[in-house]
Amino acid sequence: MGTVTVLGHTASGDDAQEQPSRRLVLMGGGLAFGAALAAPASAHAGPGQAAQPTSAHGSRLAREWVQAVYDLTWRDDTATPLGTTPPNAARCYAYVMLAMYEAVVGGDSRLRSAGGQLHGLGPVPKAHGRIDWPVAMAESAHATVMVVHGRMAPQRLALITALRDAQVAERHAAGVPEQTVVRSRAYGRSVAAVIAARVAGDGFDATVGLPYTPPTGEGLWVSTPPNYRPAIEPHWSRIQPFVMADAGEVHPVAHHPFSTEVGSPFWQQANETYQQSFVNTDEQRAIARFWTDNPLNSGLPSGHWLLAVSQFADQQRLDLGLTVEALMRTAVALHDAFLSCWNHKYEVNLIRPISYVNRYIDPSWSTFINTPQFPEYPSGHSVSSNAAATVLTALVGNVAYVDDSHRDRGMPSRVFASFQDAANEAARSRIYGGIHYPMGVQGGIAHGAAVGQIVVDRLNTRR
Repeated sequence: MGTVTVLGHTASGDDAQEQPSRRLVLMGGGLAFGAALAAPASAHAGPGQAAQPTSAHGSRLAREWVQAVYDLTWRDDTATPLGTTPPNAARCYAYVMLAMYEAVVGGDSRLRSAGGQLHGLGPVPKAHGRIDWPVAMAESAHATVMVVHGRMAPQRLALITALRDAQVAERHAAGVPEQTVVRSRAYGRSVAAVIAARVAGDGFDATVGLPYTPPTGEGLWVSTPPNYRPAIEPHWSRIQPFVMADAGEVHPVAHHPFSTEVGSPFWQQANETYQQSFVNTDEQRAIARFWTDNPLNSGLPSGHWLLAVSQFADQQRLDLGLTVEALMRTAVALHDAFLSCWNHKYEVNLIRPISYVNRYIDPSWSTFINTPQFPEYPSGHSVSSNAAATVLTALVGNVAYVDDSHRDRGMPSRVFASFQDAANEAARSRIYGGIHYPMGVQGGIAHGAAVGQIVVDRLNTRR
């Protein structure tokens, strides 16, 4: 596809400073932003339409929610001793982003609800009367966080309530009448109630506390040093997908058969990861650190990608509607990517490089990045990153952006030519860190692209 042009809208109210006075040129893309934005803001009209459609608001308020939920996930030590797990983080993010999207979709004639499109999500209530969409979004996001993170420490959840209250107060101070605020908050809660029903029925509760004994045998996964913790989320295949038919719909590329013979294809895979650890450059070590995204040290891989979308929205001056659309589509892709990846990790149950190398090549070897406590194949970061990049590329094309997600951890920002460029780097980082074989990364790239394409094909957010 050729050049796609995004047209800015005239802003008003609290987000006026965020709106572009220029055209934004986005290269490529499967969903044409230009066509979606061709109509002027005054043409937006629909049930419950307020005076200001979502196109009249910038991305800031949505970005504040992404950052808040990222910070909440980063510091969560209540779900497990090691914090929120990667697949459950993807699940929680997806519900919050979905709640935000569904709360404002009625204010955007370009977009359509995901209700009835995602498994387990029925029709979402339509708005009646004048609605302030940012207020509805804040209320819906808040209520959904309280559902998916309800076991978190009260003092942490209080920060989420404070964000909701601050955003509502800001809209009231901007001139939104009290009656409209009350109606909008009630509407946001009604949307969140539909999301909460989906949360209750997605199968997560049945996985909590289930015992698991890893199978034993040559070439199978064992708990890895230095932590030697139990397997993380071994029953995740029971979770209901959003878009995929089931957790096993996408099949991983076959890996090399296990072998301890020196020079065999499997031995060569392990040796390549082993040898890489001795030739890593400062840049490669920086890449490994940038994409580590571990529990209690970050908001995990899904949070990293959603922060990237948030920053992209700011850098490209996207309006509220397009921002929450990109966030929701990405979060849905990440959710199903982790579900599919985890399903196959525990089906394949392959030994990690650290265990193989210590047994058959070098018993003293350690990795640059600590190996997570789950099986090798396929690489989770490779699957999730490529699912996200596939969805985002279809939506916005190949556009450069700056990723400053780890500024709070003292890491410099990185510049990427596109979301696919970032996904490729994320995948390579796992070899630089010593925690995956090249085949785990390569298989993960193909796996993630397949999951992402399913989301592109089956989730329609445009009218």
